[in-house]
Amino acid sequence: MNRLSLITDIGQIRLNALEIRRRVPENVKMLAVVKADAYGHGAVRVAKSLSGIADCFAVATVQEGSQLRDAGIALPIQVLGACGDLNDAKVGIEQKLTLTAASVKDLKLLDEAARSLGSAALIAIKIDTGMTRLGFRGADALDEALNFIKNNCGNSLSLRELFTHFADGENAAFTRLQREMFISAIKQVKSAGCDPLCHAAASDTLLSKENQFGMVRAGIALYGTGVEALESVVFPAQKLLTHPVGFHTISAEESVGYNRTFTASKTSRIMTIPCGYGDGYPRVLSGKSRVLVNGRSAPVVGNICMDMMMCDVTDIPDADYTSEVVLLGTDQHERITPDELARLAGTIPYEIMLGFSGRVEKSWINE
Repeated sequence: MNRLSLITDIGQIRLNALEIRRRVPENVKMLAVVKADAYGHGAVRVAKSLSGIADCFAVATVQEGSQLRDAGIALPIQVLGACGDLNDAKVGIEQKLTLTAASVKDLKLLDEAARSLGSAALIAIKIDTGMTRLGFRGADALDEALNFIKNNCGNSLSLRELFTHFADGENAAFTRLQREMFISAIKQVKSAGCDPLCHAAASDTLLSKENQFGMVRAGIALYGTGVEALESVVFPAQKLLTHPVGFHTISAEESVGYNRTFTASKTSRIMTIPCGYGDGYPRVLSGKSRVLVNGRSAPVVGNICMDMMMCDVTDIPDADYTSEVVLLGTDQHERITPDELARLAGTIPYEIMLGFSGRVEKSWINE
């Protein structure tokens, strides 16, 4: 019996991808984002399962893209982040990854790497329309980039994609402004004689026809969370499981845990489970979150420790050492989602899904 197990249902991710694909026009490509180990779900496994659904994949680094290539993934792979150095660029070119250029400095690096290899670099131009993170900002900066590409297009640089990133999909006015800026950039690029695949929409905006362009990027939605418009058709794929390691019956006025932040108001039964912030379960959830035992909720009480936490199972009398405890996922008719934990922790579901440490035993089902 594992101390703490994180089980990922690859079949559920595939079902989520199919639901998204059905809602996107056939003439619009779907890119599956599998960066950061597919948001903690296993990049190679997820990419293999989606190879018949997605048109291409996106990662954050050349190293992540190389991992997919080495595993036999043949579909196009875009690296969303800029190359760190010349070696990064060379590896990316050799692996036939589409490499992002967000500045003329990036273009020069990719040009140098391509010339040294005698092979063209596949590139994606990033446009900054308001995210203020990476990208060419304004017509003059884009003109400089296009002039550089024009002088090298036949030799070392092959422009394949043009993309931007919406900063706030829930803000319709700001998204509209970003979209208009991106459309202007597309016209500018096409006027220069280039015709790249264009994309802007991530999970929170991919259902809006005006944001779809030639491709949409399915990220957090693939993993069943983060998008209100899809919450009835896509579902989380992770389940975090453990079993009790201790039970104590305490009287009224007795306390639990470090700093004695919980004091019982009545005779209570306290269950200890082997999961804590050392496993990636946020300490800020102390006294806020819940676990599922035999299909029922048990509140977390006292401060979460590095390796353990305590829960009140007074109302679950059949809880014993054989009981399965679900910290994330579904148990009978109850479900704890990444969104629920994120709201309670004051963060986002991405951080919950990615946060589990290396000592959590990981496994996959329905591949």
